[in-house]
Amino acid sequence: MYYFKLQCLQPNFVSSLALQQSAVSNKLASIPSPISFQDSSHSGSFLHTCQPVTTAEFLRILHSVPPKSSSVDFVPPSLVRSRAAVFAELIAELANRSFSNGCFPACFKHAAITPLLKKPTLDTSDPSSYRPISNLDFISKILERLFLARFQPHILACACSNFNHHQSAYRPCHSTETSLLSTPDTIYRASDIGFSTLLVSLDLSAAFDTIDHVTLINRLCTSFGITSSVLSWLQSYLSNRTQSVCIGHHSSTPTRCTTGVPQGSVLGPLLFATYTSPIATITRSFQVCHQQYADDTQLFIALNPSDPSSDIANLTSCLHALHSWFCLNGMALNPDKSDAILLGTRQRSRTFASVHSVDVAGC
Repeated sequence: MYYFKLQCLQPNFVSSLALQQSAVSNKLASIPSPISFQDSSHSGSFLHTCQPVTTAEFLRILHSVPPKSSSVDFVPPSLVRSRAAVFAELIAELANRSFSNGCFPACFKHAAITPLLKKPTLDTSDPSSYRPISNLDFISKILERLFLARFQPHILACACSNFNHHQSAYRPCHSTETSLLSTPDTIYRASDIGFSTLLVSLDLSAAFDTIDHVTLINRLCTSFGITSSVLSWLQSYLSNRTQSVCIGHHSSTPTRCTTGVPQGSVLGPLLFATYTSPIATITRSFQVCHQQYADDTQLFIALNPSDPSSDIANLTSCLHALHSWFCLNGMALNPDKSDAILLGTRQRSRTFASVHSVDVAGC
């Protein structure tokens, strides 16, 4: 039973990405005149090096994370915790050498994939019903947290320029609450002045797994001022990673990961947020509001009752531009999970009875 699932799941995870990349290429080729985009240039301070790691910092992080073990652990988390004073010196030195040399340890680049069923109602015999979650080495995640403590403040300092401040995930003082408050507030404000709101919810297929490493590294350098050993470390972190599917005590043959960030990693979410940050610039150029939580994106625009057609045209143009951008960046919209809804009072909704559908670039 385990052997059968391994033989099905590992090739499926790899082949599904290959098929998606091919589908994205075909979609891009089918766009009559794809819109070209240029990443915004960074205008603030640059992040060249990482501040040294101290043993006190390591101990603080060690006691703040749950001691979850994984099949790829070199040292059991329980041992690291019980001999914290000994490991503090070793891991602080490892981190400092890793950061200064711009090199992530190769022994920490393997992930054990646990297939999680997306929904209880899905067919357990269908490989596409599972989501691949990466289980990483405990010490490697400590290294990631130490790096994040230096990387995140710089990235979030760019929130006033290139970082998307409408992204409610992976940021301090932001959550699903932020997103749930912001979107209805905008809709209610439009309703108060007699406008309805047309909202489109976009979903991306395997968003975290389709991030192009070269594009991400270029964007971090161009738009966020990441350079020198810090950029080299991130490049090393992303490159030459492998994964194998694990079920029970059985593991599949390791395969190379040429795209994406590990789901279950510490750095992956923030790297995804920086990768998709140009979405804010695109929507703003069409005067369309948007809100993001992780890879879920909502676009919405207030419809002027006296001339709704121009507002709908703006939203449609914005959707086409985003479709081009997603394709150029190796990502694909999921038409089965993308929806549109018209929000407003009953009286106002009758005014827009002619709005039956929204073209999400062919989706």
